[in-house]
Amino acid sequence: MEQAGRHSHDRIIRAARTLSCVLALAAGPAYAQDEAPAPSLSLELNALQQQNDACRIVFLAENRLGADLSALSFETVLINTDGIVDRLTLFDFQSLPEGRTRVRQFDLDNTRCDSIGRILINGVAACDGEGLAGPECIDRLTLASRTKAEIAG
Repeated sequence: MEQAGRHSHDRIIRAARTLSCVLALAAGPAYAQDEAPAPSLSLELNALQQQNDACRIVFLAENRLGADLSALSFETVLINTDGIVDRLTLFDFQSLPEGRTRVRQFDLDNTRCDSIGRILINGVAACDGEGLAGPECIDRLTLASRTKAEIAG
C-alpha cells in the first residue's frame, strides 16, 4: 500500500511538472529575442542651471529612430510656476546620430530657472533623416525630467 501511494505521488509530481512546462511553452517568452525595441526619440530635461541673468536648460537627447537625424528642432513653450505661458521658442537640437546620446544646452537670457514650472514640446519644426517621414520625432517622443520643472508634449 505504501508503494502504491508513492507511485501515485510520483505520477502527480510528473504530471504537475509536465503541465507547468506546457503552460510555459504556450505562454511564450516575455519578449522575443529577435524583436528589436520600438523606435523612439527620448528627451530628458536633465538640469536647469542659473548663469547670471540667464537660465541654462540642459537636455539629454537619445535617438533610437533607426536613422541619423540631420536636423531636429522643437517648438517649445515655457510655462512659469504660476501656470502662465512665458514664451514660445525654438530649441534646435541640430544633428543626432542614431543610437547615441547627446547633451544639448540652451541659454535663455533674462530668465530665472526657478521661475520655470513646465516646458511644453508644442510641435516639431524640423525632423530630417534618411527614411524618416517627419512625424516620427513627435509620434515616438518620450519625455522625462530630473528637475523640479515638468516636461510635457
